[in-house]
Amino acid sequence: MKPLTLSMQAFGPYAGNEEIDFTRLGQRRLFLITGPTGSGKTSILDAITFALYGKASGDLRNGRSLRSDYAQPSLKTEVRLTFANKDHCYEVKRTPEQVLLRKRGEGTRSVSGDASLVEILPDGSRQLLASSYLSVTNRIEAILGFKAEQFRQLMVLPQGEFRRFLMAESKDRHKILETLFKTQQYRQLEEALDKRAKAVKKSYEDVNTHMAHLLEQSHVDSSASLEKLRKDTQEQLTAREKEVAKAGAEAKKASAALENARKVLETFLALDRARQHENELKALAPRMEQLKEEIRKLEAAQNLNAFYDRAARSTLQERKAKALTEMANAEQKAALSEMTRLSQDAAAANTEVLEEQAARVREELARLTAVSTETVRLAGGLKPGEPCPVCGATEHPHPATQTQQEKKRLQDQQKTMEATIKALQERKAALQKSQDRLKKALGQLETARKNEAEASAMLEADAAAFHEALEKSLFTDQKTFISYRKQLSQKESWQNELTRYETRKAGTAGEIKALSEQLQGKEKPDLAPLQEADARARRRYQEEASAAGALRERLAQQKEQLEQLKKLEKEQARLQESYGPIGLLADTAKGENRQNLSFSAYVLQAVLDDVLRTANLRLHKISQGRYTLYRQRDIHDARKEQGLDLEILDAFTGQARSVHTLSGGESFFTSLSLALGLSDVLESYAGGLHLDTILVDEGFGSLDPETLDLAMDTLLELQQGGRLVGIISHVSELKERIPAQLEVKATAQGSTTEFHIQ
Repeated sequence: MKPLTLSMQAFGPYAGNEEIDFTRLGQRRLFLITGPTGSGKTSILDAITFALYGKASGDLRNGRSLRSDYAQPSLKTEVRLTFANKDHCYEVKRTPEQVLLRKRGEGTRSVSGDASLVEILPDGSRQLLASSYLSVTNRIEAILGFKAEQFRQLMVLPQGEFRRFLMAESKDRHKILETLFKTQQYRQLEEALDKRAKAVKKSYEDVNTHMAHLLEQSHVDSSASLEKLRKDTQEQLTAREKEVAKAGAEAKKASAALENARKVLETFLALDRARQHENELKALAPRMEQLKEEIRKLEAAQNLNAFYDRAARSTLQERKAKALTEMANAEQKAALSEMTRLSQDAAAANTEVLEEQAARVREELARLTAVSTETVRLAGGLKPGEPCPVCGATEHPHPATQTQQEKKRLQDQQKTMEATIKALQERKAALQKSQDRLKKALGQLETARKNEAEASAMLEADAAAFHEALEKSLFTDQKTFISYRKQLSQKESWQNELTRYETRKAGTAGEIKALSEQLQGKEKPDLAPLQEADARARRRYQEEASAAGALRERLAQQKEQLEQLKKLEKEQARLQESYGPIGLLADTAKGENRQNLSFSAYVLQAVLDDVLRTANLRLHKISQGRYTLYRQRDIHDARKEQGLDLEILDAFTGQARSVHTLSGGESFFTSLSLALGLSDVLESYAGGLHLDTILVDEGFGSLDPETLDLAMDTLLELQQGGRLVGIISHVSELKERIPAQLEVKATAQGSTTEFHIQ
């Protein structure tokens, strides 16, 4: 990666927008970044690293602290870097998280970080590759082949970072090399082996604990003892099972004897109950004989009942016929009386005379009505003082009044006569109706008398038949028959009672006979001795069965324990066999060996040896052959992790001494050689990636002129290989030696930059 242009806005000490054009270097590969302390030289490295990875070049700066204190509150902090890599040109822009003034209104607002990456194509067009903070970082890592940590170690050598590696203890150098060369898998392998060994050991201990617990439960000290104990238990169980079978047979025999005795005793008891029942039935015999006689009389009454019912029905019919005759006779008398009364009333009234008088009144009324109409008309024309056309009088006190009064009298007379005529006509109709009623009553009376005669004849015949049947029956008189006739409803229940008695009597007799035959030659048993013998046999069987069950359970438990113990012994042997090699391998890998050297440290020793070989090539030149770095091979303190400790061999004394004895200048060029060697080896380990740019931050002020010349020669060799080498320093001698300079100026309003190229 070669930087082309760098734009810093409100970043670090740069208040406004500061542009640095690295293309002005042309073919020059070595340039100096100079300026007073605190002016912002290292901020240029921070800006490049931040643009690429979102992180500063050092460990003490973060995104928020990169914002310039000189910047206006509304000006956004932003870094834009254009760089070339493998014939491609890219532009990356990144803004950190920051707090700015609100665009509208008062107060501030929090702005989250943002980033974008574009490729500038040969025709000048731009292609967006990523547009978020994380995606830009991932794409940069893919393009350059480095993560931020590797970039800072390989391309940016901040002040003090490489000296820290030189002076580190073996344990710390282990972590640094492991991070740079990604050898964590070897340490992870150590941990995996250790974890596996511990797991096997833990399993082995668990198996031993389980075995001890099983042996303690079994009250033995080995599986052989448990096997012998199991055989003894099996023999005891076999003997006990024979006793169980014998006790079971005896219990079964005793139970059968008791059951047979119970059955015989039950038969005796059943016979006693049957005989008691027989005696009870004998006591009921008189009652049953009486029931038989009563039933016989009820049957006789039932046979006679048909004659009685016919006579009773005939009696009822005769009574009904007599009642109808009486009713018809009364009706005939009432109709005759009514007709007589109505005939007398009709004879007293002369209806024909009344009708003639009514006709004359109607004629008179018609005539008077015609005259009255004309008179009323003439009366209407009368005037006082003028003569009447009828009577000639000149006074008219009552015109047409007399005629109207006469007319009203005739009308009233007509109404009275017509009402009288209507009443006479109604009397005639009633008389006719009465005559019809009398005729009908005479017919009904004749029919009733005939029916009464027939009913009396039938009653006489039915009564004679009943008395004849009564004389032939069991009954001496009608009263006795009537009393039994009333009890006919009891016949069915008495018959059922008698039938049940006969059935029970026959069944009881049969039962007594059968039970007597079963008990022939047998005596009533005594159950007490048999019950005691049965209980004794059952107890013995239960005791034997319980003892056998306990032995069986113990044997099953011993078998299960023995099986578990054998499995555990096999597992113990397997784990013991497995732990041998895995335990030894794990101990060896984690450094429990004569060299106190872990597997990951062994790998890093090889890596460090490569780094030292490369670093010594430059160190020999800078130190004029005096110093050589090498790795300690002896163990000085077995309590500490070793194997990566460094010493320096001084050719002037022929003695090796600690790197901590180097002076400031010596430690600088030794650290620089080590860092450059580390960079070269890491580049080769990184898959052949070529480093186009190296930026060195400070440290040259501690060198004497001669050593400074040698260090410069070393850096010139780097630029001759095609690398762009930037040195950050305020050493005046470097200003004279390096013609291409980027000067950083500090002002009260913030820093600015300016290229000086001679």
